[in-house]
Amino acid sequence: MTKVHVLEAPLLLQSNEMNDYLHLLPKGTTLYYDTSFPEGFSRYKVYINIDRMPLALKELADPTMVDPLTAHALDAGDLRRVLRDYPLSKRDLESILKSKALSRDDIKEVFNSYLESTK
Repeated sequence: MTKVHVLEAPLLLQSNEMNDYLHLLPKGTTLYYDTSFPEGFSRYKVYINIDRMPLALKELADPTMVDPLTAHALDAGDLRRVLRDYPLSKRDLESILKSKALSRDDIKEVFNSYLESTK
């Protein structure tokens, strides 16, 4: 039996290669459970359809090697950065705020600083 989770709010994606850029895994993305590790994290798979754009493939030298992205819920600092630098839709913002990853005080602080920065 395949276990899945459908995102109710976007997750911030990070890797060693893209720390200076913001990338979000959108709300509604289905994550397919793969495995959990004793270190405390779990691995999920995401399937992506690429239409009429053949990609160059190569053999993986060590099929046991995985170069995963890291995803986490947005905290107050992430939300500040996303509001400033990322094309966030109203729907995305609503789902982030409803996700309970941020406290009401965090949200107030982020919006107050955002309003101050746009004056």
